[in-house]
Amino acid sequence: MLSSSEISIASSVLLILRPLEVATKEISADKYCTTSKIIPLVRCIFSKITSAGVAGEPVAREVQKLALQEITKRMGSIEHVTPLAIANILDPRFKIIHFNDAIACSNAVSKIKDLMKIHLRQIEEIESDSDKSDKSEETFSLWSDHYKLVHRNWKSNKSEDSLSDELSVYLTSPVGRLNDNPLEIWKDYKIQFPILHKIAFKYLTMVGTSVPSERLFSQAAQVMTQQRNRLKGKRLGKILFLQSIDKNYWDIY
Repeated sequence: MLSSSEISIASSVLLILRPLEVATKEISADKYCTTSKIIPLVRCIFSKITSAGVAGEPVAREVQKLALQEITKRMGSIEHVTPLAIANILDPRFKIIHFNDAIACSNAVSKIKDLMKIHLRQIEEIESDSDKSDKSEETFSLWSDHYKLVHRNWKSNKSEDSLSDELSVYLTSPVGRLNDNPLEIWKDYKIQFPILHKIAFKYLTMVGTSVPSERLFSQAAQVMTQQRNRLKGKRLGKILFLQSIDKNYWDIY
């Protein structure tokens, strides 16, 4: 039987290990966005372990010290990882509220502005190509001057200042609720933030960990057994795809 002192030590250590367990389960999912949660989870883990009340237990204090050292060693510069920082900022539930390093936050915002400029240039190239095709089809147009004015007005509205305004309006708006789906929120933001919308879908759909792929390999091993070793890759892919679909979406009738 455990003694009372050992039970006290175990209870204190559980206060330190519980945030790590919850964060591991939170980040290992594959049915919702995980990349944007990494920076907030690291900060929440550090805060919870630091504030854990283990002052009266020497063993628990040592575990707490080692846990904080390892988190700082492995995740101390996580805010400087550009894809994670961009995904965190473009998640309407978090934005910039979890950043401790102002320089990392500023660098991520600058990178988002650069991506917005790239998207703007691509849109301008598409517009110019469409204008050239229209000119080749029709040599004379009474409304050609009108089209030039419209194009000039469009370019002025899509200048660098307007890009900064789009990003600043997004950052100054209230954050969303934690239980909301960020992709669903961005569907509503599409008209208000058309360029940010494209960048957000690119970064928020990244997988935060390798757990989903490892889980897929495990499922493939369960399907591709010795008794079914003649399954082709195409059929195996279809079976794994059907297994990944939630049964609520299956039309069983």
